[in-house]
Amino acid sequence: MLQGRTIALTEGRRAAELARLVEKLGGVPYPAPAVREVPRTDLGPATAVLGAIVRGEVAVIVFLTGVGTRAFFALAEPQGVTPALLDRLGQMLVVARGPKPAAVLRGAGVRIDVAPEEPTSDGVLAALASHDLAGKSVAVQLYGDDHVAVSDALAGRGARVLDIPLYEWAFPEDETVLERFVADACAGRIDVVAFTSSPQIRHVFAVAERLGRARELTRALDASVTTAVVGPVCAASLVERGITPKIVAPKGTMGALVHAIAESLS
Repeated sequence: MLQGRTIALTEGRRAAELARLVEKLGGVPYPAPAVREVPRTDLGPATAVLGAIVRGEVAVIVFLTGVGTRAFFALAEPQGVTPALLDRLGQMLVVARGPKPAAVLRGAGVRIDVAPEEPTSDGVLAALASHDLAGKSVAVQLYGDDHVAVSDALAGRGARVLDIPLYEWAFPEDETVLERFVADACAGRIDVVAFTSSPQIRHVFAVAERLGRARELTRALDASVTTAVVGPVCAASLVERGITPKIVAPKGTMGALVHAIAESLS
């Protein structure tokens, strides 16, 4: 168990849920949300893919997040193509990575053809392994600005990938939270920091650089503070900064990361 240790959580969307889990496991949650979701100002690329779907030019679509799935339907509504979109989705292979996009799709009356056992990008790729995608157009609803692993992998299988970028990661509106985190991490007042995406790491260090404490933070996260991450992309972002992640979640979920922290500290 976490035995009263302070666990910094840089995730924003599920901050309250993760904090409750940390408390349940005997730790002290330290909320330090490093990103927030904002709509992209340029929706041209997403609109182009929407048009291709309505014209019947896309065979497969992969929905990765609930936020992105809702945004995609919202994109169709003012253009008056929602009925045509729903009709085309009924003729396509529809993939939902996890329960959140699945819930949005079911609410819209869309049939789900592929739902991986594990709600991760690797789970999506495993679930699609038996499908021949060579030469087919596959639309992938992206999330954030660095999660292109699914697109790259599908392109490697011969698919013609059409990315649907709908939102991106921005700094939190109140950056003093991250300023306090940098100070507390450098001072040894944090036991573990949990990162679930590369933008979180990038934003934390951008604040540290502004404060002139980036090198100090690097030393702290590689020595006195235990770093925990989800996924190889997130881990690589730390390694690039000279920090070796101490804990890597066995599954690509935030809950699995908290449990991995508890197991490691026990």
